[in-house]
Amino acid sequence: MLRNEIDLALQQAARWSPASAPAVDRDGVFDDVVRSSYVTLRRFQNQNSDCKPHTEENTSAILHVRNTARDHSSIGDHPERYPIDRARQAGWHMRGKTTTSPFVSLVEDPAKLAVSRDHWARAIANNANALHTYTVPKHSVWTPDDVMSSIALRMDAEDYDNIDADVDLMCSLGRTPTKEAERLFLGGNLESYRTGREANPYKRESNE
Repeated sequence: MLRNEIDLALQQAARWSPASAPAVDRDGVFDDVVRSSYVTLRRFQNQNSDCKPHTEENTSAILHVRNTARDHSSIGDHPERYPIDRARQAGWHMRGKTTTSPFVSLVEDPAKLAVSRDHWARAIANNANALHTYTVPKHSVWTPDDVMSSIALRMDAEDYDNIDADVDLMCSLGRTPTKEAERLFLGGNLESYRTGREANPYKRESNE
């Protein structure tokens, strides 16, 4: 997918490049972009297909990124990274309300999830059949700190329909175990970024 994006950019740039311009090192561009703009995350799964969000599963991560960039540019620069409605969705996903979520959970360090104080997270790590590796665009990844910051910056005491829920969400997120470093992927095409799969080394037998 990244190589396709690079080829598209080169085709567009060629319109303004002289015919004598040297050839672009596509592999070099690819390597540079991966190092600077991608991050490797892990996810416990039973099936290869267990990486789809419950909603917006047909929307790609790159399209989400472009839409967010367009929304931000239309109203000028502002300090929060995420639109408030999306940030709320992400916050509730982190608190376990995933049935209407467009996000998919991953972690930086699966070993920490296997010993998490959150018993639901620990159960996932101890019971899944496989551990998958994904190398995803950084801009498609949502962090707890950025989500909390975006909600806090946009909370409005006069927004009577949402203020109580926002306060409850912020308090709940503040109590969430953080050492396993949960990350949320926004997009329905996480499988496109899979770069590895192995048997779950943290799986426990039923009699353990």
